[in-house]
Amino acid sequence: MIPSLTRPVPAWSGLLRAGVAVLVAVAAGLGLVELLLRPPMDDLQALGLYMLVSAAATVGVGAFVVVAMDRAGVTTLRTRIALGSVIGALVGLLNVLIVSQLMFVSTAHDLRLLAALVGFSSLVALGFSGWVASRVSGQLQVVRWRIRGLAAGDYATRIAPTGADEISMQARDLNELARLLQAAEASRDALDRERRDLTVAISHDLRTPLASIRAMAEALVDGVVSEPGEVGRYHSTIRKEVERLGRMVDDLFQIAQIDSGALALDRHPISLHEVAAEVTDGMQARAAAAGIALTLGSSEVLPPIALDGALMERAIGNLVANAIEHTPAGGTVTVTARRMGRAHRLSVADTGDGIDAADQERVWQPFFRADRSRNRVPGLADGVGLGLAIVRGVVEAHGGTVGLVSGGTGSTFTIDLPAPS
Repeated sequence: MIPSLTRPVPAWSGLLRAGVAVLVAVAAGLGLVELLLRPPMDDLQALGLYMLVSAAATVGVGAFVVVAMDRAGVTTLRTRIALGSVIGALVGLLNVLIVSQLMFVSTAHDLRLLAALVGFSSLVALGFSGWVASRVSGQLQVVRWRIRGLAAGDYATRIAPTGADEISMQARDLNELARLLQAAEASRDALDRERRDLTVAISHDLRTPLASIRAMAEALVDGVVSEPGEVGRYHSTIRKEVERLGRMVDDLFQIAQIDSGALALDRHPISLHEVAAEVTDGMQARAAAAGIALTLGSSEVLPPIALDGALMERAIGNLVANAIEHTPAGGTVTVTARRMGRAHRLSVADTGDGIDAADQERVWQPFFRADRSRNRVPGLADGVGLGLAIVRGVVEAHGGTVGLVSGGTGSTFTIDLPAPS
């Protein structure tokens, strides 16, 4: 619920503050009279009653006038402050006239002098309150212009706070709001660029196998290929391309689940070393086809931890496939699983060309490719560019972290998973 600007606090709270202010003013006035004049107790009581009635009437009439003008929509902040000064001056003048007639002033000369002094003080107070109102109104106008600027999409302009009052606090809040909106706009622009890149990447990656399947299917249908051996080879190639498309679609579905937070884990006690060994054995043929030696570099048997075996196997497989893809023939890829403090660490080290420092944070982003170091073996790499993004999503879903160390030669990707002490 949005509070009203004319009543930002409950009505009883304002009335309570007004009542306390009236009592404090009466007590202060009576204290000064007692200190300066020492009047009889009966006169002091009569004066106190008069002050109480006068203050209550002043507050009541002033509040009525202000509320009535607010409802009529004819007041500004400057007018309100000036009106308060005028009402205060009139009340002071009225009190002087009445009280002087009752008990304090005995001559008309003194009464006229007091009236003149009160009038002079009222004009000075009115001028000063007008100056204060102009400053406050100017600050509020700046805040108003800034709000309009935010509504128009100007998130770069900032307000320079002039103090520690409420308006300066509003200015700081507006500056923070502008900063957040500017960051949100930059994030939206980056997201739009990523979406465009995603569309281009998907179109490119899916077009190649689809074009290959289409060309071979047309050749078979048109009878261009009729020799049984050649026909069998075409069928085999089509099957491989379909499997490749299936892997691409699976990756897209997996990254969509990760981005939406819908990735569900089926955890069971599994040793990270056993998963690494299974992945290493399963990818020996792929490494051999690329002329790369794939080895399991650790004999340490780690105790089981709660893992989703299928997802973790896929994440480690993506790391190994990435290492094979970026390692030239004759190189090595080493998979290691060991305990590191209070975590279990899996590392995949290769002897490839390494990754530039500027690209080391971006490699975990979807569809990013470090083309400079790529040594792709035809038919072995899908090239959709989601492998490392899936690795990060799966590891973070397990409460772990990923890392990368890459120098002039080779790169080492790491997975750290929390383990019970």
